[in-house]
Amino acid sequence: MTPVRIDMSGNVVGAARAADAGDPFQIFAPLGRVDWPGPNPYRAASGAPGPAYWQQRADYTIAATLDTANGGTVSGQVTIRYTNNSPDTLRFVWLQLDQNLYRPGSKGSAMNPAESRWGVRGFKGGYDLSDVRVDGRPPVGAPKIDDTMMRLDLDAPIAPKGGRATITLRFRFAVPEHGSDRMGRDGTLFEIAQWYPRMAVYDDVRGWNTDPYLGQGEFYLEYGDIDYSITAPAGYVVAGSGVLQNAPEVLTADQRERLAHARTLSAAPGRPETVAAVVTREEAAAARTRPVSGTKTWRFRAEDVRDVAWAGAPDFRWDATSWNGILCQAFYQMEKAHRSWESGAEQTCWSMRTYSTLFYPYPYPQATSVAGPVGGMEYPMFVMVHYGSDDPSSIFSTVDHEQGHEWYPMLVGSNERRYAWMDEGFNTYINAFSNERRYPGMSAYAGYVGDWRQAVEQRTQAPLMTRPDWIDARALGAIAYRKPGVALLTLRNHVVGADTFDRAFREYTRRWAFKHPTPGDFFRTIENVSGTDLSWYWRSFWYTSDVLDIAVDSAATHTTPAGTIATLYLRRTTSIPFPVAARLKLADGSARDVRFPVDLWARPSTGDRIEASVEVPARVVGVRLWPDGTVPDFDATNDTWGDAPPAGASGAVTVVP
Repeated sequence: MTPVRIDMSGNVVGAARAADAGDPFQIFAPLGRVDWPGPNPYRAASGAPGPAYWQQRADYTIAATLDTANGGTVSGQVTIRYTNNSPDTLRFVWLQLDQNLYRPGSKGSAMNPAESRWGVRGFKGGYDLSDVRVDGRPPVGAPKIDDTMMRLDLDAPIAPKGGRATITLRFRFAVPEHGSDRMGRDGTLFEIAQWYPRMAVYDDVRGWNTDPYLGQGEFYLEYGDIDYSITAPAGYVVAGSGVLQNAPEVLTADQRERLAHARTLSAAPGRPETVAAVVTREEAAAARTRPVSGTKTWRFRAEDVRDVAWAGAPDFRWDATSWNGILCQAFYQMEKAHRSWESGAEQTCWSMRTYSTLFYPYPYPQATSVAGPVGGMEYPMFVMVHYGSDDPSSIFSTVDHEQGHEWYPMLVGSNERRYAWMDEGFNTYINAFSNERRYPGMSAYAGYVGDWRQAVEQRTQAPLMTRPDWIDARALGAIAYRKPGVALLTLRNHVVGADTFDRAFREYTRRWAFKHPTPGDFFRTIENVSGTDLSWYWRSFWYTSDVLDIAVDSAATHTTPAGTIATLYLRRTTSIPFPVAARLKLADGSARDVRFPVDLWARPSTGDRIEASVEVPARVVGVRLWPDGTVPDFDATNDTWGDAPPAGASGAVTVVP
């Protein structure tokens, strides 16, 4: 592979000296003024929330009805109790109307081919809204609906620092068959999300965040408590975010007893006796053939959440188990879902245990996984996962990935509409640890790098700071998921150090739990906790599309009064500097691993070449860069010189100061 440099559009432009892209060690705040604003009373220079940090609150009460006839509709009324904690007087508010993605002529339908992953598949829907009121009065003029956003002009402004308003409205929409990768219907199964009008975020960085929903990007939402009820056909079982409030009204005495028993169990892989069937195989099979007349209302409450979602079917099998007081549930139709789902509740608990142990205790009382046509989508306490196959591993990676989102961004509420790497990238990073624990000896790293390399070769990659809606759909997995996963693993293992980075990442999670961090808050937290200036790293991997490629041109050995000195002649073919790890083969048959700091590249006279020296006991006869194979250097052909030693896990390492 010839050394390459990729421009900001993902185009290969050939080899380039560092000077062509500017000094990679320069402070780069001007490149991201919104992404990394200067410290202020709201966001401290340390990366922590400032003493005057604020955010809005939105509490909801929703009463909805699922009508399964004629393809299905959802209708209802929502009451939003909005609290303005900002220092600003609000004379209008914005709401999100995600179902308008399905309106003919929407921006999302125009941007995505109809049959694509995010396309609307020819479905014509959208919201029917009525009886919109603020504090019991109609807003000033008609609601201003712009695609998937709605502005309400207020006749009485909402006062700063605690002012409140109550918004009520009625809504109705037709349920799209199979949806557009987020929700929809498959026969009698309904997976319902983005289903009620929601408050847009008003924050200290952008004010009102009014990016329209285009199908590909995800969501940025305020926290609050949500009480909601779903009235469905009486034969349906409904699963949802939050805690079921009226079990005696919707479950039999036997089912309630089994659910209580599930709370006493402790999930263990490969041990089916640690999972209880709340709705048994026999009950689910009977429900398919015995329609029940009338309706039944399921009531849920979710506290300190950004959103809620739910699913319903007449023939759900419902399994449950627990870990550390967290109820872990799986809902699936036996005719469609495969036997892998018999492990679904246990796998859900695996994620709760793993991420609670490694990063931050799971803050909610339950976690639910539902099998359906949606490939994978996450909401607070509730995820949707594909049907899978008979192999339990066929759903594990998706269950684990979606449940990992309960930490990022359900707990740490970043702006997914703008920064996919703070959502999908963080989640892909933490998934690597869970997968390696589940399957010892398996490394996620190689697959991550392979996906990123493919985007580079196809010229579809982009800087990590690119908005997800602007990333080529073919490269979304590489740029939003795998590239940031690689960048974070590499930062941890080869720049900051595993223990230090783990401490910094946990501190970022703790600081910003139930809050709205910016990229700058993450960058500053990692730097302040680790005590490391990483501006060169953020610039290289977040703000450019360049790739890492450092070459070893030659090596020489010199005898001095102080001892025998080996000098490596190194060159970088792209703009990215990096600490150099090398394995030296010596003439006496031994090998030595050495590590040189990234600061060597900062010497004004070196440019894209450096000489790196280390004391050795014998003459150097061969060199191999990155001997453990976990640094994303994109051209392996220039990573060796002479009689290079074999690759493999590193032994003792000499660190050159």
